[in-house]
Amino acid sequence: MAFCIDFKLLRMNDNKALYLYGDCSENFEGLFELDLEKLISGETSSNTDMREVVKVIKPCISDREYQHKANRAFSKIYKHYKETKEYLLEGGYYA
Repeated sequence: MAFCIDFKLLRMNDNKALYLYGDCSENFEGLFELDLEKLISGETSSNTDMREVVKVIKPCISDREYQHKANRAFSKIYKHYKETKEYLLEGGYYA
């Protein structure tokens, strides 16, 4: 089974990023917030529950009860941020 997620940065509020996300067949119905500076600096512990790291405000249609798709988008954004200190403007996860 294919797994396809698209995401794009909606806006920044201080160090917090607000992202739209969804399946590639959806129209970015989901919304989540990240503060990667707190995570990288250690202010947010690496043992923190993912629901606190990736704060889903509105799940996408196919991610209703869990936030697996938002977490997959997070993994791509986090890797980019760790290398560049900049949030990824848009991207996807395909498996």
